[in-house]
Amino acid sequence: MGSSTSRVSGRLVVIFKFGKKGKKASQGQGDDVEVELIRFQTEFDVKANEKLVRVAFEPLKELLTDGLTRRAETIRVDPKGDRATIGFLVDGIPVPAGRIPRQRAHAMTQMTKVLAGMDATERTQPQAGEINASLSDDEYELQVHTQPVAGGLERLTVHFRNLDERLDKPEDIGMTVEMKTTIRELNGNSQGVFLVCGPSRSGVTTTLYASVRGLDAYLRDIQTICFTEDRELVNITKFEANAEDDFEETLRRCVRVEPDVILLDPVLDADVAKVLLGFQDSVAFMTEIAAADAAVGLLKWSEWIGDPSLAAESLNGAISQKLIRKLCNSCKEAYKPNPKLMQKIGLDPEEIPVLYRKARPPEEVTERGEEIEPCLPCNDTGYLGRVAVFELIEVNEEIRQLIASGADAGQLKSKARESEMMTLQKDAMRHVADGTTSLEELQRAFKS
Repeated sequence: MGSSTSRVSGRLVVIFKFGKKGKKASQGQGDDVEVELIRFQTEFDVKANEKLVRVAFEPLKELLTDGLTRRAETIRVDPKGDRATIGFLVDGIPVPAGRIPRQRAHAMTQMTKVLAGMDATERTQPQAGEINASLSDDEYELQVHTQPVAGGLERLTVHFRNLDERLDKPEDIGMTVEMKTTIRELNGNSQGVFLVCGPSRSGVTTTLYASVRGLDAYLRDIQTICFTEDRELVNITKFEANAEDDFEETLRRCVRVEPDVILLDPVLDADVAKVLLGFQDSVAFMTEIAAADAAVGLLKWSEWIGDPSLAAESLNGAISQKLIRKLCNSCKEAYKPNPKLMQKIGLDPEEIPVLYRKARPPEEVTERGEEIEPCLPCNDTGYLGRVAVFELIEVNEEIRQLIASGADAGQLKSKARESEMMTLQKDAMRHVADGTTSLEELQRAFKS
């Protein structure tokens, strides 16, 4: 479809009044500015969906444009009663984005399904699809999911992926040189399993590829037996699997090539884990596993193998990550923290005289009841974007013995801290120290 624009008032980024003419801002003042709407790079039968296009196409473009403009990574449209609530996820924080009539939400959901190549007539089963789109100079992949709800309606979830944003190397995602070196060493013996752990949509795949990119691909033979999306993997070879071979036979053929490391798709069950166990003494495996954190991932692997001693012998290490918000550079302020607090959190007040936080209005301005000009880059939230912090558990002899003895996740974490391995909280403090984030954000992120 061609480019189209809408006029909104320019102050804070606002919520469009979906489907209404004019599309004026509901707040703020200033001159009207042209806002370009999202462009879909997909083909569909306009004539067969003529009514749907007339009712829902423009409102859907406005909704998606609003989400991207407000830096949402996810949009959710959830029918409830005679209305549907719209919610954005911005830097991991749920943001209410208004309510619309249920029938309009239904039409927008069906329009999205058509664009994503899904079956618009099927409303009783979950579906998934993708839309390629662009906004301004950025290219996006929209991952679309629908889930049936009561009344013959569906919940719509759209995840945005910026295809122009490259987070491939360890330094791109905030890994330290020391951590990159440790991961290299853990996978340096061409045997064993290295797990990248985390919940869905927490950055697990990005961490996996950054970890692999941290290996020396010029000195090590690294092969992939996985879907690598569109990621560029320099000097890393994609192993050509035969369509008629099962996973075990594909692994056997790949191992005959004598690679040092094999990069795999996520391990989803015990059957796959046990297949890997049969080859782990010949090659190092790097893969993902769905788990809350690194310690839980190690124990999940042990459970799947069914023999804690065998599982412990097969493991090299595990890494997990957590995304925390970064302070907005346009509105953050420095302050002098309490020296006792600094000592308590492990920071030297002599070396780090100031920390940073979201700017607070001056007391005299607050007392007079004056309005403060909002910060436009971050929508006045005080935060703009996120950075990863990491937990890395190296499976040394002590950790190996704990896994073999059936220890729980708490015991593994305690031993890792005792051995001065990297923890999420410890890694996060360096971002506090250099002003990337705030103590308030760490309290929010780790309160659970």
